[in-house]
Amino acid sequence: MKKSMLYLAVGVLGLAACADEVTQPGAVSGPQAAVMSAAVAQAEDAGYVVRFEAGTPASFEADVAALGGSIEFISEQGGFANVKGLTPEGVAALSTSTGVSAMFEDVPVSLNAEGEIGMMESMPLDVTPMSVTNPAGAFRHNYQWNMRAINAPAAWAAGELGSSDVTVAILDTGIDYDNFDMNGIVDVARSRSFIARDDSLNTLFFPTRNKVDDLNGHGTNVATQVSSGGVLFAGVNSRVRLMGVKVLGFNGSGTLGGILAGLMYAADAGADVANMSLGVRNGVNKALSPGFMDLTNEAFNYANAQGMIVVVSAGNDSTNMNNKGRTFAAYCEATHVICVSALGPTASTNAFTGPWTNQDAGASYSNTGRSIAVSAPGGTSKGWVASQCARHLLQQLSATQFSAPCNTAPGFFIAIGFAGTSQASPHVAGVVAAMVGKYGKNNPAQIRHRLVKSVDDLGKRGDDDVYGAGRINLAKALGLQ
Repeated sequence: MKKSMLYLAVGVLGLAACADEVTQPGAVSGPQAAVMSAAVAQAEDAGYVVRFEAGTPASFEADVAALGGSIEFISEQGGFANVKGLTPEGVAALSTSTGVSAMFEDVPVSLNAEGEIGMMESMPLDVTPMSVTNPAGAFRHNYQWNMRAINAPAAWAAGELGSSDVTVAILDTGIDYDNFDMNGIVDVARSRSFIARDDSLNTLFFPTRNKVDDLNGHGTNVATQVSSGGVLFAGVNSRVRLMGVKVLGFNGSGTLGGILAGLMYAADAGADVANMSLGVRNGVNKALSPGFMDLTNEAFNYANAQGMIVVVSAGNDSTNMNNKGRTFAAYCEATHVICVSALGPTASTNAFTGPWTNQDAGASYSNTGRSIAVSAPGGTSKGWVASQCARHLLQQLSATQFSAPCNTAPGFFIAIGFAGTSQASPHVAGVVAAMVGKYGKNNPAQIRHRLVKSVDDLGKRGDDDVYGAGRINLAKALGLQ
């Protein structure tokens, strides 16, 4: 899979008081070569998905403990759990215990944007932030070729800022929920982590922080594109609420079980839209993973029945997903999803500040195929998709040591740029959220229909493998053009 790209720029922000200003608390002390505990350093493995006959058996926790295993999570609504640490004998014993209908090996899942390349530089800044009712006044909106590419400023100027009654679940690495742009946007009470190993890291390094805090940085960048207070960077919306559902850890990895549990949780917790910028590398063999297929279909059908619209990234394998035979291109081939390919500039004078050339070019890393519904800005090394860097991003120095390079002093921030289909997907999730606020909830099919009819048709006339129906246009989607 093609690696994602990121770029870091350090800055200091001088804030002046204003009535609706989004403020940032002081920095949280972060690790500088702090040593992990034995619990955190435990070996990672995908474990097993355990499916129940009718609800969680009363003896399940005791049975797993007696067999030397541990429970990563239990999805009550999904009727399954993830367990780790079992021997082959333990697996055999648990699979025949009372109330268990089936067991299969969980599937590792990772960010669709894998790996990072980039650099850091000092850049002194001084700014008075604009009102949150004016996203185009965000301090670094000049970086955001991506928002201009989808005609977002025209919608903002018409007063279309999204609705606070709409919630988007960000199934990702978590969210830096009270940074300059996220503070007041994220519903922390409804947010939840499904990554036990990250929970241990949070407890060790940031004990006062909610477990949904982002230790990787990816989730915060994704979240900012959907909705932002607009102090540093504008999002598609400035009033839509976000729900962090941590299904990937600090290293960008998770499991099928955790992701599907997170998806069902988001639907039950009242999310109207879910963004999934993640995937299974090179897809899944349908014949070898029948349990994966069954559980995946059930989860997406459940989310749709709850009225939640799911937007997924196409993946960064630079491959056409047509005619893959027995390979399931997760999650573009799942039921009821909106699958998104990535676009980005082919040239620029500066990847952050532009000017940018040919912003609607299909990104070379992006997967393509007939399952692509629409396309959106994903960025390239010639034009990043930017946000504030997650302040508690952990950089692994060794097997037992970490640092937090983005944990800055009060008044400072670090801007970060990514490129990948992971960044394209949240632009679509943001547009969908704005449409839900305008046209109503609990009708995923109608919203999808309106979305594909409102795009700018690029490439071949009509649907094509690169652009799908076309590149999203926020103003058109809201009936302004």
